[in-house]
Amino acid sequence: MSSEPEISIFTHHFGRPDPAVPPGDFFADKFDKSLWRMMYDEVGAGWYLDGFLYLFGAELPQLNPALDAWGALLPAGVERVVIGRNAYGMLLVAEHTTEEGTDAPIGLLDPAAGTYTTFEGLDFASLLSDWLPEDLLPGFLQPEPYVTFRAGGGQLPPNEVLALRSPEAPFTLENLAAEDVLAYHRRMAARRAS
Repeated sequence: MSSEPEISIFTHHFGRPDPAVPPGDFFADKFDKSLWRMMYDEVGAGWYLDGFLYLFGAELPQLNPALDAWGALLPAGVERVVIGRNAYGMLLVAEHTTEEGTDAPIGLLDPAAGTYTTFEGLDFASLLSDWLPEDLLPGFLQPEPYVTFRAGGGQLPPNEVLALRSPEAPFTLENLAAEDVLAYHRRMAARRAS
């Protein structure tokens, strides 16, 4: 468990959520709920970086059907819950939260690449103190196309992401289009399966 000064590194880099939303209830154990509440009190839940990141909100488990679409990619028999996403539809996924609590491993689902990756030592505390502030998640904090989109007056509804049109083309704003996040995951999972 990270100490408060380490978690403050997150708020130094990302600020407070704007807008803020109620936090997700990701844990079953009372002790883990208490630890999560302390983390949440420090970092909040909601939209960060002008809407580029959506983290820890109560609505995120509604994206769990995206995980079902990737059933062939994700190892079976693992409890998973979505805890965050970026504007390109990449998902942060906690595994075994009922058993592991805030020590639950966290994976990264990249629909554009069709990959799911877990990282040694990545859990809730290290996500806040290291992995996000130090930009250690491959491709997760790549805001340039989104920043250009926003600078041109672009606005995404909460359920949409800038989805990759063609995986063969470069990752540029010209190759991105607004799409419902669940529809995007289903499309990319089907493409990978074919």
